[in-house]
Amino acid sequence: MTKEALVQQIQEGFALLSVPDKHKQSAQENLQLWLSDEMFSVYHPQMHALIDKGAWSLLLDSFYRVIPFGTGGRRGAVGIGPNRINPYTIGTSVQGHVAFLRNAFGSDSPCSVVIAYDVREFQDLRGHYLPGIPNPLMGMRSKDLAHLATEVYAAHGIKSYLLPTEIDTYLSTPELSFLIRSYGAQGGLNVSASHNHPDDNGGKFYNEYGGQPVPPTDQEMLSFVAQVQDVRTMPFEEAITEGWVEWITPEQREGYLQVNLKLLEGVDVAPVRVAYTPMHGTGSTSVGRLLEMAGHDVQMLPSQAAFDGSFSNVRYRMPNPEVREAMQDLVDFSASIQADIGLATDPDADRIGMVAPNAKGELRFFTGNEIAVLLTHHRLKTLKERGQLPSPPLVVKTEVTTDLVRRVTDSFNGTCLGGLLVGFKYIGAAIHEWEIGNSYLGVSGTPEQFVIGSEESHGILMTPEIRDKDAAGAALLLVELASRCKAKGDNLCDYMERIYRENGYFHNQLVSMVMEGAVGVANIRGMQTALRENPPASIAGVEVTTHTDFWDESGRFGAILSETDRNSRNVLVFHLGEDTRMVLRPSGTEPKAKLYVEVRTEPLTDSDDLDVVIAQTQAKAQELADAFTQTALRSINIEMPLFALRSSDILSLDKKKIFAEVLPRWVERMKGEGASNTTSQQQADWLLEQLLPVSEQPQGLLSNGFRLYLSEHEIESSLATTLEQVWKLLP
Repeated sequence: MTKEALVQQIQEGFALLSVPDKHKQSAQENLQLWLSDEMFSVYHPQMHALIDKGAWSLLLDSFYRVIPFGTGGRRGAVGIGPNRINPYTIGTSVQGHVAFLRNAFGSDSPCSVVIAYDVREFQDLRGHYLPGIPNPLMGMRSKDLAHLATEVYAAHGIKSYLLPTEIDTYLSTPELSFLIRSYGAQGGLNVSASHNHPDDNGGKFYNEYGGQPVPPTDQEMLSFVAQVQDVRTMPFEEAITEGWVEWITPEQREGYLQVNLKLLEGVDVAPVRVAYTPMHGTGSTSVGRLLEMAGHDVQMLPSQAAFDGSFSNVRYRMPNPEVREAMQDLVDFSASIQADIGLATDPDADRIGMVAPNAKGELRFFTGNEIAVLLTHHRLKTLKERGQLPSPPLVVKTEVTTDLVRRVTDSFNGTCLGGLLVGFKYIGAAIHEWEIGNSYLGVSGTPEQFVIGSEESHGILMTPEIRDKDAAGAALLLVELASRCKAKGDNLCDYMERIYRENGYFHNQLVSMVMEGAVGVANIRGMQTALRENPPASIAGVEVTTHTDFWDESGRFGAILSETDRNSRNVLVFHLGEDTRMVLRPSGTEPKAKLYVEVRTEPLTDSDDLDVVIAQTQAKAQELADAFTQTALRSINIEMPLFALRSSDILSLDKKKIFAEVLPRWVERMKGEGASNTTSQQQADWLLEQLLPVSEQPQGLLSNGFRLYLSEHEIESSLATTLEQVWKLLP
């Protein structure tokens, strides 16, 4: 095919898509560049095959932009093109980081970085690429990208501290943060996509303080990355020979564990049985070891214990302790061994998840907000009992983290620095500002006064010697609390309920609206713009009493410092009286808009029935969340029935739309005469085939929506029973 014919084919293919013309034009230009540049020749067979197949949506999304340099780096789907994670986009990121470091520390001064990587290995589980055609990305590991980064750093005279290549082990994110400070390095890089799908990857950069850069410093780094024209490397073996690589030893890693063990100084903790899963990730080297060093009986979930970059035994391949569905295997395992507490960590072991039995032995899932409250209360209480409570103790949290943390802090006469922008880097920045003698957002203090930092997405930090969230320290103190409760004949569920009674019940609900691809990006931006320009006066009949836009430069955050600052501050806050707060923001790491709803009560009296209060508060939060979600979607001309919205937030809106179409069609089919001539299994097989574009395991993801549909529609009881029977046959 001639060049002219190929260009014509691409133009005609992109013309079929309903996306802005500017996206089509930039995708075409980038696609032609990659097809003509010898540097990308290894990808040409796949690219030509995708063009011949007519995979225009994938091609447009892969080529319409350069993958954004977002929260501390780049993260996204692995694939071919500038809007994907691959050796080119990681290499250019590192090359830009080199320029940033040299500008900050001098072109001739000694410079070093610590590099970590997780277990990921690209297998194209989403099925985007054509089998049988060469694809150099298949089997690409985080380790491979980390070694590429080492080659770039070495070519510019920057030493890398790295795990020995022959050892099958990994560094967790918080351990990377600790080692940067321990080595006195000028920066760090973690090749990881945290809890994302196994087909994703990324590179997250760290500063010399062990945290991620905040505005405007991150904008400076971004500008260096944007200027990169080519990438210079030194072969990996040569970098080792020339002394630009220093291996991290087990002895050096021990310091991280000892820092966390210091949290238990002066405390006798009786051993308890812990069910634990690293979700195939790095946590066995940090959380698992730390709990064993503390003397606990740690039982690893066998199916998820091994390092596995495809997360093969994690439900829905969603290794995220925030997701209840992904935690079910831990729940089952905890019950089978009668564990006192069950813990889970995501693949880079910075997020912590927890389940624990109540007085009846029934296992309860704890949200990230509840974990933050438990640890805040427990840490303040034990420090006070030991006479070690700072004056005042400093507690730090983000805007979307429950305000119950603040109320608990107040009860111990502490200072809560709340309302931070989303991202743990801002908690690390607060500690750093206190370290150098500055105040942060009007709050003064020292690192020694820091007690805990938390964010609702299951991120906790218990020591100022680390500057990113750390599941190990959180796990250690959760197990300590479980041990204390057990010794008193108590349990973590009752402990949580006592906090609610003393401080008020706070219900926090998160709604994620996943919108993928170029159209999704535009919709997320459009939604935020529409609600910024025309904020709702009421939600579900409740008046919006105040509306705060974090872009307002007259507010608490002041002038917008950079484009990265503008992106972080793309936050809208709505208060509905004194007891309800709603926050809408785009995710900085995933293709979704996130709605946070908090409804709270005053402290309870002895006569109040906590179960009734909980039910009423949750019902109110659900009604508000449903109403706001539909209002937000209508602002970008998307209509979605409530039953489809109530299906799992793991699913994209496109998949929820399929469910919205399939479910009523199946119900009508079951009403028909033909249904009586088929078995339940045949009906389930038909339904599964229709739902395969949604999930191969639809029951757990769609059951909430299915049951809401039944309750919303007048369905004869015998038919409803039959529908339930068939539904239960789905995987």
